[in-house]
Amino acid sequence: MRFSWLAALCLLHAVPSLARPYSVGDLLRLEDYGQVVLDPARRWAVVERRDRFDGATGYRYDWFTRRLLSKLLLVDLTGKQRPVPLFAQDRAAGYWSGGFSPTGRKLSVVRLADDRVRIGIVEMASRKVRWLAIVPDLPDARPAPIWIDDDRLILVTLVDGGLPALFQTPGYAQRESIRGWARAERGRVPSATVLGSGRYVMTGATTRQRRVVEVNLATGARRTLFEGDVLDIALSGDRSRLAVLAKGPPVQPDPKRGIDPAFEPRRQRLTVVDLATRIRHRPCPDCDVLPSLLHWSPEGAALLFFARNDAADWNDGQLYRFEARSGVARMALPAELRPVTQIGGGNARFVRAGWAASCPVVFAERKTDGRRDWYLLADDGKARALTASLATAPTDLASLSASHYVVGDASGLWRGDWAGTLTRIVEGPIVSVRPALLDGHSVGTRDWMNAIPSRTFAVARAGGALRAIAEDDRGKLHMEDLALRDRILATTATGALLAYAEEENGVGSLTHIGPGRRSILDRVNRHLATVTPARHIRLQSKGADGTLLNHWLTLPSAPHEGLPRLVVVPYPGYPLGAEPPRDARPSTPSLMTHPLLLASHGYAVLQPSIPLPQGAGDPLPAIAKAMVEAVDAAQASGLVASSKPFLLGHSYGGYSVLGVASVSDRFAAVVAASGIYDLASLYGSADPRLDYGANGISLTIPMGWAEGGQGRMGLPPWVGLERYARNSAFYHVEDIHIPVLLMSADLDYVPVSQAERMFLALYREGKDAMLLRYRGESHSLTSPANVRDYWSRIFGFFDGIQDERPQ
Repeated sequence: MRFSWLAALCLLHAVPSLARPYSVGDLLRLEDYGQVVLDPARRWAVVERRDRFDGATGYRYDWFTRRLLSKLLLVDLTGKQRPVPLFAQDRAAGYWSGGFSPTGRKLSVVRLADDRVRIGIVEMASRKVRWLAIVPDLPDARPAPIWIDDDRLILVTLVDGGLPALFQTPGYAQRESIRGWARAERGRVPSATVLGSGRYVMTGATTRQRRVVEVNLATGARRTLFEGDVLDIALSGDRSRLAVLAKGPPVQPDPKRGIDPAFEPRRQRLTVVDLATRIRHRPCPDCDVLPSLLHWSPEGAALLFFARNDAADWNDGQLYRFEARSGVARMALPAELRPVTQIGGGNARFVRAGWAASCPVVFAERKTDGRRDWYLLADDGKARALTASLATAPTDLASLSASHYVVGDASGLWRGDWAGTLTRIVEGPIVSVRPALLDGHSVGTRDWMNAIPSRTFAVARAGGALRAIAEDDRGKLHMEDLALRDRILATTATGALLAYAEEENGVGSLTHIGPGRRSILDRVNRHLATVTPARHIRLQSKGADGTLLNHWLTLPSAPHEGLPRLVVVPYPGYPLGAEPPRDARPSTPSLMTHPLLLASHGYAVLQPSIPLPQGAGDPLPAIAKAMVEAVDAAQASGLVASSKPFLLGHSYGGYSVLGVASVSDRFAAVVAASGIYDLASLYGSADPRLDYGANGISLTIPMGWAEGGQGRMGLPPWVGLERYARNSAFYHVEDIHIPVLLMSADLDYVPVSQAERMFLALYREGKDAMLLRYRGESHSLTSPANVRDYWSRIFGFFDGIQDERPQ
């Protein structure tokens, strides 16, 4: 008998005897999708499909191991044809897209294999690929080449022919240690490195040379447009000029100012190159320029950028408008406004701005009262508030064009004109105004953080359902009802949708959604079809300010003798919503704390909402109080055992669980992975992944995290040592009375010494503790063998603890 795999899948769902619990093997077999690139006509999409994680040829690239697993599919956005491989692709190599040429006739692609990155050009008519004899870089702000026309493109290349930082960083500490050991062993070449401060600040500073190259595909000719340590490139709307941002000298921080996670270790200098003459302009020679905002006007050659002088704070920076034809740069905002600087993606600082024809549009703040709005900056120098009629202006625009703008808020989607009049076009709270971006690094931080679309897209909530609003090429809005797990990846020329849709058991599909129909184009994670779906229960409690907090309880799907024991898995600072957390889904690669693995082992798992106030203070007491209240809510539900719960946390969650164990007696045991236990000793710890000589001395992890990030200390330890001690488990070691399992890795940017010092303090006090260290791993484990080992030790640790005393 013959039947399709879809029929087989349905059959599997219909046979309960095949149901089984979620396993570590399931987690390691996960597949997913990555970047989606559309051709200019929005007729075709090229989609990254990533093979099963445990099938990689190696794991040396840490999180970016996923790039080794990527293959490219060509997807017909009309839904009339099945996806096909874009071209023949080696199983042992990874591939991803750059971008389409202006007409869509050609596509740039990237290949990673054998520690080598190559750039190729696909002729879309024949789908044949031509690999160029050139070593590309992948600048974080803009990794893809830029097309001038169908035969010419501009890209950043590496002079040394090595790997881009994206792939070089994860193994940097290993490679440099081996080189240094070899030099010391031979005894002929010094193995020292040197860094400097103050008068010695330039000591040890180096650069990694890059070239910005224009390549003519028709003739094979190349010409160099710029040489230096390039960070970002952007082509003007009329394709006549190129903005190049490059690293300058090291930044010595001002001791009187706080440091946040977005500290930039090097100055960033802007150059504009005329492509015809190669004449260069420095629009603001003494400016330190922000990488996330190089926005050219759609037509002509006017550039928006944000900069500060070298002695200023970023919050005192200015938005500039540079007219390339006249060579003049001037401040774009009137004196009563200042641009709003924000931090996103962990450590990227950005300012939101774009263009409406020849007029800049910027998200700015009134200095008089702090009100924030989107402003149109007219040619006469006046600023017009576009969102003044909204109670609170959103930080994102849904779209921006020469004729209008669209903005969404809690009451609906609004269309505005340049007089500032808003008309509601869709009712209902707006959930998002962007298609889902499955891998922001693929498009670069500039577009990831700061792109304003030219076509409207939004997802609105209508009662308990979701609805997508998409604009077609004629400007007409189309609405489609969505399933709750639909993630829209792209919109087509006709307003149809390309989505990632997921079943409750985690089987995912690439889906075409059109008027009244859904078509499955491709599937991933079919191995999850027989996994028994978890039971997720929402619990609620009131926060300190009276707001209602959501906590999510994941319960074992298999029958359990008695009530299951509770494991609390917190990550403070991110209140949970009305839907189960994404990391509790079978398809989520949450390698370190996956709730389904714990539930499959027979435990109930509580993921609590733990809001934290903005600004500096004492986070640990607030975390402990909120966590205990969430446990009370879980045990009051009658769904879990009343015995003392276990704690499991990773990263900031690791900091939290061990900290709570040191100030509360409500828990029975704790597993803390990759956490920070002594805030003061973290301060100043170098990031082993970075070459400080070439990149500048990064303060993101060693200082920015503690002062202005999750550490929330607000000051250095020599000014507030007592605050550091009050919020560090290390200084409460005598108050830890439960078994502790600490996990660490030697390449982690959270120093392995954090776990080692904590363990030795526990050892000194005769406490019950174990230290688990992994070689060659970073902040999260990637080796499948290590992941399996880690989870077997967690289960063995929790299972071995017998504490049935009621609370």
